[in-house]
This record gives sequence, structure tokens and C-alpha cells, in this order.
Amino acid sequence: MAAAFAVATVFTWNTAERLRSEIAATRAQLDLAQRDLEEARRWAAVLDSPHARSVSLTPTPQGMGIMRARATFDPRARRAVIAFENLVTPAGSDFQLWALRGGGVASMGLVRADAAGRAIVRLEDVGDPATLAGFAVSLERAGGSLKPDAPEGPVVMAGKFGG
Repeated sequence: MAAAFAVATVFTWNTAERLRSEIAATRAQLDLAQRDLEEARRWAAVLDSPHARSVSLTPTPQGMGIMRARATFDPRARRAVIAFENLVTPAGSDFQLWALRGGGVASMGLVRADAAGRAIVRLEDVGDPATLAGFAVSLERAGGSLKPDAPEGPVVMAGKFGG
């Protein structure tokens, strides 16, 4: 009888430990999902903001006519979301995003499209909203322009915010 009780106790303890471990893993997954959801809500707020300004980036003569992009900028949050379509990166090159400012440009980083040519760029802080006039995209050598304040390759897309 004592042996059966000991076996049942060990079995119950092992089962309880396994269940505790599963609960901890599920809680960690839930925490991660909640953080991801909150992050998605933060970026959705940029798109839903009543103060948001949007602009379509259109191909320049150096760009390909099928490329498309839409930038949405919330001046109060100083954040922007740019969605790209049909962005096919030639081998050995990278697309680079630029903020158009009063008298110049500032690099906002590289744009990495997926195999279908889609990319979403989320900019946490685009700088002074009073100076942001729009966005442009250049085609650069792999790794981007060596100059943080000027493209070295051709500008292939651009769009300015209206009035």
C-alpha cells in the first residue's frame, strides 16, 4: 500500500510540475502576444490620428512605374508609417528612405522588401514636424548611401505633403 501511495505521489508531483511548466510557457506566450498587440495599436494610432497627414510616393523618371508607396505621418506623435508595394530591389543595391526637410534631406534608413515586393517602414521619430515636407526613396549601392544627408544614387520615388 505504501509503495502504491509513493508511486501515485511521484506521478502526481511529476504531472503537477509539467503542468506548472506548461502554464509558465503559456503565460510567456500571452505576455508576448499582449506586447505585440499593444505595439500594433500604437502604430494603428498613427494611421487613425485625426491629425495624420498622408502622401503617395510616386515614381520619378529614374524609377519603375509599378512601384508604389503611401506615407502616413502623425505630427503630434512625430511617427510615420510608410507602406511599399512592387519594390523590387536590383542585385547589389538597396532602397533608402529619406525625409524631405526644408533645405535638405535626412536618411531614415534602408527599405527591405519581402519576396513579393512589399515592405512596411515604421519611423518612431521623424524629427521636427514643422520641417518635414515629405519622403523620397533612392536606389543606392548595397548598404545605402555613405552620406547621412544626401543620396548618392538616383531618387526613384518621392512625395510631398500638400499645404
